[in-house]
Amino acid sequence: MPIALPEKYRFPVFLGSFEDSFIGSYECSNETESYMTNYTLFTGTGALRHIHYSLVPVDNMENNNKVPLPSAILNASISPDDFFAQPGYIYTSRVLITVGPNVTGESHTNPDGSGWGRNPYFPFLLNVTIDGMDAADADDRLSVTKWCNMHSQTREMQASPGFVQTPQSDIVLRAGNRKEVNISVRNFGGGIRELYFKIPARINGSSWTFPLEADPGQMMPIPDGMTFSFSPPVMTGNNFRLSNSTLVIGTGVSTPHGNYTFPLILCYRNLNTYNTTSRYFPFDEISYCGTAAQFTTDIV
Repeated sequence: MPIALPEKYRFPVFLGSFEDSFIGSYECSNETESYMTNYTLFTGTGALRHIHYSLVPVDNMENNNKVPLPSAILNASISPDDFFAQPGYIYTSRVLITVGPNVTGESHTNPDGSGWGRNPYFPFLLNVTIDGMDAADADDRLSVTKWCNMHSQTREMQASPGFVQTPQSDIVLRAGNRKEVNISVRNFGGGIRELYFKIPARINGSSWTFPLEADPGQMMPIPDGMTFSFSPPVMTGNNFRLSNSTLVIGTGVSTPHGNYTFPLILCYRNLNTYNTTSRYFPFDEISYCGTAAQFTTDIV
């Protein structure tokens, strides 16, 4: 059942992402195994549109060169995959991928104990068309992995957003003026998310720990007259794509001259279409602020 998007989340373009871009198991059984996730589409403004999904195997998640369906894959489907969509709604489809029996990868151990292992790995691309035209902002990537060869460096994929571009040198501005700085982040899987930033305090640039709340004494007051804002203040990010914002730094004529360092904290809320009472619907009430960078200003 489609769900109406709140007005502030309605955009001209269509956005779409898998709920989980990295699926699979650590059991590595010889039996047939099936894996599922959801694909969510935010429809753009306009009129009724014809939506079609094609889930196709590719050689890897970087190049996306289409290849024949591997013999180890018994089924790779998304449902529904062809429908008409109203503007400004959320549509969800279920993805099902089934890996056949006796798929356990390869491994080799040398006499000295060294060796190598190759896990069964199957990447896919979801191609989305709207009225027969490609919709690049709605395409997404998905990989299925059976973790059969474990080693000390094996870890679960971390599907959280991270910084791509932050201020790399001192930002110089005169007291009473303001300056704009570009910031870019990328959502590394995890589905459509709401992204935003926080600058809660001033810090010692050569010695600080994160999260800041672990040592409240390291948080110093922001200098008089200094303000921070972001344009846009909140971003909607989908998988593996850049989201861009502008940090606007303002100062007052009374802002003391000096060199000041601040934390730039990246926060996000996950999609949750079931919690219709959330103040941030269709996103969750709970936010996660697990990534931070720093920048320095010179007030002259």
